[in-house]
Amino acid sequence: MSFAQLIFKNLWRQRVRSLLAILGISLGIATIIALGAIADGMEQNLIATLRSGKADFSIGQAHAPMIVLSSVPEARLYEIARWPEIKQAVGALVAFASFPGNPYFLTIGIEPEAFELGGVTLLEGRAFSPYAEDEVLLGKIAANTLGIKLGDVVEIDLRRFRVVGIYETGNLLEDGGALLPLRTLQKLKNRPAELTVILVRVHEGVSVEDVMARVEREYGGSLITLRSAEEFNRNYQSLSLVRAGSWLISLLALVIGGIGVMNTMIMSVFERTREIGILRAVGWRRRRVLQLILGESLMLGAIAAIVGTLLGWGAARAVTLLPQVRGLIGPLYTPELFTKALVIALLVGVVGGLYPAYRASQISPHEALRYE
Repeated sequence: MSFAQLIFKNLWRQRVRSLLAILGISLGIATIIALGAIADGMEQNLIATLRSGKADFSIGQAHAPMIVLSSVPEARLYEIARWPEIKQAVGALVAFASFPGNPYFLTIGIEPEAFELGGVTLLEGRAFSPYAEDEVLLGKIAANTLGIKLGDVVEIDLRRFRVVGIYETGNLLEDGGALLPLRTLQKLKNRPAELTVILVRVHEGVSVEDVMARVEREYGGSLITLRSAEEFNRNYQSLSLVRAGSWLISLLALVIGGIGVMNTMIMSVFERTREIGILRAVGWRRRRVLQLILGESLMLGAIAAIVGTLLGWGAARAVTLLPQVRGLIGPLYTPELFTKALVIALLVGVVGGLYPAYRASQISPHEALRYE
């Protein structure tokens, strides 16, 4: 029998206890996978939104808790648009609205002349009239998910709108929502002359970094420029809070899992005292016994990593099927995320098995053979 087979056999002898230890670690790993993938997906979509279409960079409110709560005076758009370096600058208002079955339906207020800069492509129908009070464009994902077609009437924030077009941007967040004329959404959300973000394109040959620096210099403290994930995370803490929450929940589950591993291995050592004594008597060194017990705890961690990964994938998948978040969240699974989960699971297994392994390696053959 190989060393690995012996390790597996020892765990199988106490399979209920081993399964409970695996379950404890798996819950922590599942949390890391599920919330990590959701946070990574949200970050990717938000960054894609900020860099939508042909915009070189975006401008938002400084110190806003999250991008959808950013508030930029519309007057700033007109001031920046007059700069000689600027080729085009457009504003958009982003807000969540109530929609049948979804209280967090993404709506974007934008004018038709900003479609190109915003990366909006009409797939069906037409653009709304600039000051239309009852026209809306639905994203491709929203239309397909909800089974809505051109000419249908939808209700947004208890107001009825007729669908005059279906659009696509290639961004999950935007394609899962709706476009309204800017003035209509401002009135609907009671946010007159207010924008969430300004999209900016500079003239060819102009340094984007210089223009961004000018915005920061002239509107320092009130406006910020955004072009990368690092800038987004540095200025808006919404995703950082999601990540911090996921780590706290994961840490709690992993501590419980680590205690479970330690309890499982300690009980195993106590129950196998005579067996370990016999192994020592026939020539096993302390180091070999230490490797045996650590190998068993490592195998618990490895199995838990696989189980936790599957649970986390299933949980993230289930969340995306909820009507409230469908079209808003697209989990992103990266090799780094899976590697992190595997390393943590193995680390928990090792830490949980250190003390039991040390105790087992200190067992004297003579005392063990007399143990009842």
